[in-house]
Amino acid sequence: MLKIKNKQLVNLKLLITILSFICICIIPHDVQASEETISSESIMKSQQEALNINSFIQEADKYTQDVYEDLDMGELFTSAITGNIDNETIINSILRAVRWRSF
Repeated sequence: MLKIKNKQLVNLKLLITILSFICICIIPHDVQASEETISSESIMKSQQEALNINSFIQEADKYTQDVYEDLDMGELFTSAITGNIDNETIINSILRAVRWRSF
């Protein structure tokens, strides 16, 4: 078996630490950012145009307007992306739809 003495173990740890530090310093840290701030609204609009989400939202509105009258799919999409989802409105709308279908 390989026996390592305490001094050798300390030297090995020191060597590993030094090599790790050198590797971290060698890795480039270039960040290509501009000082121009892009609003989240403009990002969402460009994504909607690029992915043709507007037509999807229009189709969703067409098929859900009878059942979910108080839900606006465009607003729901925007709130889902921004993380500001109004769960209460969604739950109430679903409950109304369930009640509507049960009669």
